[in-house]
Amino acid sequence: MNFSTRLKEEIEFANLRYKELAEKSGVPERALYNYVATKNPCMPPADVAVKIADALGVSVEYLVTGKMRNTKEMQTDFRKFRKYSELLDKIDLLTEQQINLIRLLVSEISMWKK
Repeated sequence: MNFSTRLKEEIEFANLRYKELAEKSGVPERALYNYVATKNPCMPPADVAVKIADALGVSVEYLVTGKMRNTKEMQTDFRKFRKYSELLDKIDLLTEQQINLIRLLVSEISMWKK
């Protein structure tokens, strides 16, 4: 997998349109399309790669190499966090009593798996 493919996957994972990523990163939409082109994709300059990575919530190293500086488990944890961050934001707005009910529910459901 290369930069182009990882970038495309991260854009899809973030559920962003190219226009939205362009606004969020400050990188022109046309340039983003060039970076994910299927034929002859070009690699962005380092400063542009940093803007794109920051907007997507990933590291430049991950986009370029597919690896993170830390272990594979941290990469998985980071993806999990990104996947559930919207849910966590909503949970953060609940009362302590509501959160306790959710804990109870999750505990009960997790017992069903065993």
